[in-house]
Amino acid sequence: MHILITGGTGLIGSALCTHLIQHHHHVTVLTRRPRDVTGGVVYVCSLEDCSKPVDMVVNLAGANLADRRWSRAYKAEIRRSRVDLTQRLVAWMRCSKQPPRRLISASAIGYYGTSEQACFDESSPVGEGFAATLCSDWELAAAAAGDAGIEVVALRLGVVMAAQGSALQKMTQSFRFGVASWLGSGEQWLSWIHLVDAVRVIEFVMTQEAPLAVYNAVAPDPVCHREFARQVGKLRRPLLNLPVPGVIASALAGEMAEELLLRGQRVLPVNLERQGFQFRYPTLDTALTNLLVEGADHAGAAS
Repeated sequence: MHILITGGTGLIGSALCTHLIQHHHHVTVLTRRPRDVTGGVVYVCSLEDCSKPVDMVVNLAGANLADRRWSRAYKAEIRRSRVDLTQRLVAWMRCSKQPPRRLISASAIGYYGTSEQACFDESSPVGEGFAATLCSDWELAAAAAGDAGIEVVALRLGVVMAAQGSALQKMTQSFRFGVASWLGSGEQWLSWIHLVDAVRVIEFVMTQEAPLAVYNAVAPDPVCHREFARQVGKLRRPLLNLPVPGVIASALAGEMAEELLLRGQRVLPVNLERQGFQFRYPTLDTALTNLLVEGADHAGAAS
């Protein structure tokens, strides 16, 4: 197939490109900066430069929600990079002489809001807060492609873990100094997925004859942050526990910390499991052993 990817130079996108090229697909990546063909991937700076018909679009673009404090300006940048870009992408797809058959568009589990008690699946309603509103608007922008007969699938991604370049490095940084740490109470939920399985989920959705409208792209083993620290500690052997009070995180990161770091959501991949998807790393201990001990999360491992 000819697959167009936005966000193809990010963590998931880079791994997905490598995986698709290894499986003999043609890959075009929409990027902001001109790049030469690399590893078989063609880069374009404009959708109009994508001259050959596209079979599928994978929309992964977006500024990092946890990258910095949510100022008014950064919130606007986040929306532009997700909602506005998706609207332009859909407009281009709908005007194409040969529209793509399917749009697989990233979203996030922030769609559900936060809760320490609730357990969310794909049928759960949208929650409250900036992240929930953002994800809802993002999915609605993608859903507009359906008016042109294009199949639209939303992937609500959890925290993607990789050996390099992911949240895992920040979450385990203190362990390098012999300190086990977590933010706030440590009772907030962490719904995560290994990078290899994130790539495999996208491929799985690509190959489904009749995909569902929404999939939670998370492993079936959500844990609280304190349990995450305990399991990392089994591999890194910290000398002491030193949690970071929530008031410090709130003072440093404000609303972003309140929504993403000090609160969480327990999310299950019900639709993936119903359709028979098999996780390579279904439990946190298997994922951490691979990433922290083996370090083998390269894209080829998804094969």
